[in-house]
Amino acid sequence: MKYHQNDYELLYLIEQGNEDAKMTLYGKYKSILLHLANKAYRVCHDMNGASYEDFYQEACYGFEKAIVSFDDTKNILFYTYVTSCIKNQLSLYKRTITRKKDYPLNYAVSIYEEVEPGLSYADLFPSTDLTPYEVCENNEREKYLRIFQNNLPFMDACVFELRYNDFKYREMSELLDIPMHRITHILEKIKKKKVEFI
Repeated sequence: MKYHQNDYELLYLIEQGNEDAKMTLYGKYKSILLHLANKAYRVCHDMNGASYEDFYQEACYGFEKAIVSFDDTKNILFYTYVTSCIKNQLSLYKRTITRKKDYPLNYAVSIYEEVEPGLSYADLFPSTDLTPYEVCENNEREKYLRIFQNNLPFMDACVFELRYNDFKYREMSELLDIPMHRITHILEKIKKKKVEFI
């Protein structure tokens, strides 16, 4: 596509609030924006926190800053100035996303990323309607139950674990090779201990 106005005419029109001139200037420099954004992205492509779109957006932001801050009295080509502004903005963005404090975010994995075709990490998590508060409460309860279980004698701990996981008395008897009346006795003993423990 050929452009009839030079950069300086377009910049003048932009200063007067002409949006068409701005779009025309953007069209002239789009290939440069794409090239510089792609080049910067390739360097940081292993950072899951940043996408190509993020780099392109930063390149456009650098382009906007160049339009606003360009001073034609400085005797510098607009092309040189805009390229420098875009590179500086991309460099600033790269420094931002490589800061140590952002390390966990930069290397985070999306739960929607596929583990294998048709299966994402999100599919591996059980669905739950619990609120975050209820999840924390359950985790706290689980922690105390594990402390309690670790203080039980070995056979009592086994019975506790099986019963906690909804095994029936007959199944526990077969798995542990002990009579059902002993399981009943152990569970009664555990109930009394649990009250003392809490």
